[in-house]
Amino acid sequence: MPSLNNANCRIYWRTDGNPELPSLVLSNSLGTDHTLWDPILDELLKHFYVVRYDTRGHGGSDAPAGDYTLNELTDDVQAVIAAARLTKYDFCGISLGGMTGMELAARRPTGLRRLILSNTGAEFPAGTWDQRMTAIKQGGMAAVVDGILGRFFTPEFVAKNSIGLQRVRNGVLTGAPQGYIGCCSAIRDMDLYPRLSQIQVPTLVIVGDSDQSTPLARGQALVERIKGAKLVTLPCAHIPPTEIPKQYVQTVMPFLLS
Repeated sequence: MPSLNNANCRIYWRTDGNPELPSLVLSNSLGTDHTLWDPILDELLKHFYVVRYDTRGHGGSDAPAGDYTLNELTDDVQAVIAAARLTKYDFCGISLGGMTGMELAARRPTGLRRLILSNTGAEFPAGTWDQRMTAIKQGGMAAVVDGILGRFFTPEFVAKNSIGLQRVRNGVLTGAPQGYIGCCSAIRDMDLYPRLSQIQVPTLVIVGDSDQSTPLARGQALVERIKGAKLVTLPCAHIPPTEIPKQYVQTVMPFLLS
């Protein structure tokens, strides 16, 4: 299992594909690990050398107790990029991964070429996260899993109870509660709006028309503040690689290959 140590936290990461192809870094949402991207991985590997990692507090990465910050999460992905020896790369992040991508791009790293911000936002009400963190402290991940899935996916997709949904559910239930809570605090405490004007790379913002967590208005707020950013709306909720994998690939690929 490849891993690195950043600020005394072990971060799991992996690469797939041909290193001679252009590099693409993928960053997953809160409550998921790098396997979130499995439904679209084969299509991505036709064109990209793919780098995935588990966000601090998730999957194979350490889950230290206490609050995390978005700066820490961004430092982690920059450590992964350095360990993978990427000199030029594109970045695609969903939800929390998109928030990490915004801070990364605002730092203006020399190798970043294109940015996809999928189902994400720049700032959220603190009370929402405090309530969720309290529920997890009292009842574990089982206390919030149904609510999480209800935000991740449309009711129609949940009703099908597909293998993809079951995998996401199991991932949430087996995740480290302290890691989820730590990342909740990072989202609660961030405000990326002042950072967005620093983003200088071509940017695609993706929203789901049924996304309760990051609805259209949040995507529009990003496009208004990131110079030259484009907005696309898809028929899904919060996690399109699971819910509409083919359409998601058809959306991101033209941008990445442009």
